[in-house]
Formats: sequence, C-alpha cells, structure tokens
Amino acid sequence: MNIKMNLKKRILLGYLVPLALMLGVAAAVYWSIGTLREISAALDRSYVIMEHVRGVHRDLVGIQRSTRGYILAKNEISKKNYLDTRTQLQGGLRTLEQEVTDPKQRENLRRFSDFAQRMENTEQEYFDLVDAGKAPKAIEIFRTGKSVNLADDLDALAHAMEKREAEIVESRHEAQSNAMGQLMTIAVGATTIAVLIALVLGAWIAARIAQSISEAIAGMSTSSTEIAATVDEHERVVTQQAAAVNETTTTVEELGASSRQSATQAESMSEAAKQSLGVTQEGIALANQVSSSMTGMKQKVGSVAEQILRLSEQAAQIGSIAKVVGELAGETNMLALNAAVEAARAGEHGKGFAVVAAEIRKLADQSKKSAERANALVAEIQKATNSAVMVTEEGSRTAEEVAAITAKTLDAFGSISTTANSVAVGAQQVLLNSRQQAAALAQVTEAMKSLAAGSAQMAAGTEQTKQGVQKLNSVALALQAMV
Repeated sequence: MNIKMNLKKRILLGYLVPLALMLGVAAAVYWSIGTLREISAALDRSYVIMEHVRGVHRDLVGIQRSTRGYILAKNEISKKNYLDTRTQLQGGLRTLEQEVTDPKQRENLRRFSDFAQRMENTEQEYFDLVDAGKAPKAIEIFRTGKSVNLADDLDALAHAMEKREAEIVESRHEAQSNAMGQLMTIAVGATTIAVLIALVLGAWIAARIAQSISEAIAGMSTSSTEIAATVDEHERVVTQQAAAVNETTTTVEELGASSRQSATQAESMSEAAKQSLGVTQEGIALANQVSSSMTGMKQKVGSVAEQILRLSEQAAQIGSIAKVVGELAGETNMLALNAAVEAARAGEHGKGFAVVAAEIRKLADQSKKSAERANALVAEIQKATNSAVMVTEEGSRTAEEVAAITAKTLDAFGSISTTANSVAVGAQQVLLNSRQQAAALAQVTEAMKSLAAGSAQMAAGTEQTKQGVQKLNSVALALQAMV
C-alpha cells in the first residue's frame, strides 16, 4: 500500500474499505435471502403438490362411488357426479404434471396417471354396460374386484407420492434451516470481520496521519529555524547596509561641499581670466604707445612683466584647480560606482539611486574632460607667458630693439588676448560644471537619504518577519504537542 498517499486519500480509504465490506455482506445476505425465498417457494409448491395428490385421490374415490351408485340404481345424479369428478381428476393431473419437478415423483405421477386412466376406462365400461341395459353383467364384472384392485394400487401409489413429497418437504425444511444458519453466519461473521478491519484500518490510518503530521511539523520547525537564521543574517546585512548608506551620505555631503568650493575657485579663476584679458588689452595699448614714448617703455615693460608673472601664477593656479577638479571627478566616478553597487544590493529601493549614480558618473566624466581642456589651455597660457617674459627681458636689456620687436609684441599680445579669452570661457565652463556637479551631489544626497529610509523600513520588515517565524515555530510546537 502506498504510504505516501495524502490525508484525503487515507480518510477516504478508511471509509471505502468498511463500505466495500458492508456491500459484500449485503450481497451475501441478499443471495442467502434469495436462496431462502427459493426454498420457501419450493416448500409452498410441495404443499400444493401434496394437496393436489390428495385431491386427485379423492376424485378417484368419488369416481368409484359414483360408478357403484350408477350400477346399482342407474341414478343420473351419480352419472353427473361421475362426469364432474372425472373433469376435476383430469384438471388435477394436468396441474400435477406442471408442478412436479422431482424425477422420482414424476415417475410416480406417470404411474399414477396410467392407473387413473385404466380406472377411468374400467369405470366408463361399467357406465356403457348399464346404459346398454346390461346392468347385471356390469355388477358381475364389478364383483370380480377389478376396480377394487385398481383402487388399492392407486391408494398405495398416492400414499407413496405423499410420502415422497413429505421427504422432499423435510429436505427443504432442512435446507431452509441451513440457509438461515448460513445467513446468520454470514451476517454476524462478515459484520464482525468488517468491524475488525475497520478498527485496524482506522488505527493504521490514524497512525499514518499522526506520523505524516509529525513529519510535516518537524519539517516546518526545521524550515522555520532556518528562516529565522536567514532573517537574522538579513537583519545584520541590513544594519551594515544602513551604516554604509550613512557613511556614503556623509561622503557625498563632503563631496558636495568640496564641489561648492571648486565652484567658488572656478568663479575666482574666471575673474582672474577676465583680469588677464584686461591686462593683455592694456599691454596692447602700451605697445601701440611704444613708438611715441620711448622714455616710459622700460617702466611699461616692467609693468607688463609683472602682469605677465601674475598671469603665469594665475595660470598655474588654474592648472592646480583643473587638476583638483580632475581628481574630484575621478573620486566622484569611484563614489558613483560604489553607489551603483550599493544600489544593486538594495534591490527595488536602490533603482532611483542607481539612475542618480549613473548621472553623477556622466557629470564626473564631463568634469574630467573639462579639467583636461583647462590644463591644455593653461599649458598654452604658460607657453605664451614664457614667451612674453622672454620678450620683456629682452626689452629690458635693450631698448633699441623695442622698435624692431614692437610688431612682434603686438602679435604676442594678440595671442595672449585670444588665449585669455579661451581661459575665461573655459573657466566659465568649469564653473557651470561645478555647479551642475554640486546639484547632482545634492540629488545623490537625497537619494542616499531615501535609501537610508528604505533600509530602515527593510529592517523593520525583517523584524516583523522574524516575529512571524517565531510565531510559526510556536504553532509547530503546539501542533507537535497535540499529535
């Protein structure tokens, strides 16, 4: 039998087996009752046969009596009685022919019919002699005892048939008693067996159900213990994640402050670039006045040299600022990468933060490119300022050559003006990028705060899950105690 059948099938089996046994008992009882009915019907038929044998015997006696009366007195009433009794005798014989089934009885009935026919023929001969006016001869024949002998044979055969039918009745009574005993045995024995099997099967099903429930409870208890351990691990991870989110938020806030400082420095660099542009324009104006005023050339050249040195220093500051911006962009890119990893760990709560991290990486790449462009511009400014310093030094050493190189100085100042203008544009771009970076970092800060709130909610949900698992474990223990 399949031990792994479910609870529904086991309970159904507990009902079906006793029901099948009871149906078997009912079928056996029905068969026994049918047998009893057949025996009862056969008994009734035997009683009917015995009654008809007696009736036929009485009819034969009546025929003899009517024949004697007609021989002695030629009485029409006797003849009428003879005819009526003869009709009844024939009907009784036909009924016996239909009812008798026992082979021995049928043989007796055949002999009885032959004797009856012979007796009818003899009695009819008496009637024919009397009707022909030969009553004395009929009386003489009657006195020979031929009819009496036939009557004696018929009486003996009738008693034999009654005796045989009585034996048949007795055997059928015995069969009826046996059938009744068999019915009682089947009813009591089968019912007892059905009850015993039902009890054994019920005990087996109850044991199997208890075993299945115990195994299920044990599995549920083990699963709840494992879930509790997993929930504890998740709680620890969520706590670590919340701490990491707080640290990342602090880092992003510091990065925002640094970005704002970079924006301020970029703004200062832009002002310095504007000042450099103004100085170069003044240098161009002074160079135009060289031809008309040689006396103040040295002073102007010195002033230009000082301005160029200041421009070189400011260009170096711009290079340093661009380098800092590049480093900040690299750190921002690394922080964005870490934030994307943390967002992937956070699952659904970190999707928005992942988008913000991607935008920060884009802004960081743009800042890095802008810083590289600013470094290139600074390099060009430094080249230009170096050239200007050399020119001014040569102008300081020899004033006579100023006129010759005035045109070159004008060209150099034109290049410086263009470069300063480019530096100013680059500084404006750096300022814009820094402001965008500051806004993006603000968004990152807000996203990190949302992630921290989601981590807190996850921690609370983990705590509720832990409590639910503890309740489940308690229910499993209660069920195990019930089983």
